[in-house]
Amino acid sequence: MNQNYTILHLYSDTMDLYGDSFNVTAIANRLREMGDNCEILCANLGDDFDPMAADLIYMGHGKARNLAAIAPHFLSHGAAIKEAVEAGKIFLVTGSSRMLFGESFETYAHKIQEGLGLFPYTGVETGQVFTGDVVAHTRFDPSLRTYGFVNRTAYLVGENTHPLFDVQIGPGDGDGASAADHLEGTLYRNFFGTWQMGPLLARNPGLLREILRRLTGSEPEYDDSLEKKALELTLSEFDHH
Repeated sequence: MNQNYTILHLYSDTMDLYGDSFNVTAIANRLREMGDNCEILCANLGDDFDPMAADLIYMGHGKARNLAAIAPHFLSHGAAIKEAVEAGKIFLVTGSSRMLFGESFETYAHKIQEGLGLFPYTGVETGQVFTGDVVAHTRFDPSLRTYGFVNRTAYLVGENTHPLFDVQIGPGDGDGASAADHLEGTLYRNFFGTWQMGPLLARNPGLLREILRRLTGSEPEYDDSLEKKALELTLSEFDHH
């Protein structure tokens, strides 16, 4: 029997810097390939939205000034977002938008902006661009290796109480000086957060399968052998060097 799913894409026009929206496309395409229906709703600055009415909520990466611009509007929906996270709604949050879910973060103008307070970290804005490749193992399946890329001007300070990744190569959540920098991302209930940006799910078929598994409540059935091969080739480059 076909199922109906709704994806809520938050700030699709301001928080989509490196093709991050393709994460939504990847999820929707696989659902439709499995015979299900998928509706994508976009809520941007000034729009009202209800995360409890969606099955999956996505938010991507944006420039520091864009993050500061949307923060008040996002926080005005804070109670509903917290309720959705605690209720087990699936969230995928990539790049700089992670800072909205911490205690606070420093904006591009060096002002302190309150966060949602779901996680005990704060964001520190440096104004300097930092890039790096990330090879990691997921916490939900330590045998699963992933590849990602970060391009950021900020880092997180605080204990990572619910890490998503154990980093093998590349940067973690911090500034590189912390002993906990081998940890990256957040996995809490069905909340997936990571600094890694762009089409993360296209690069990592195992991560996409885990999200779809949680979304549908069953093992997804489709052929992703080519995506797996592409990831293996990418990871082999790091293994050789």
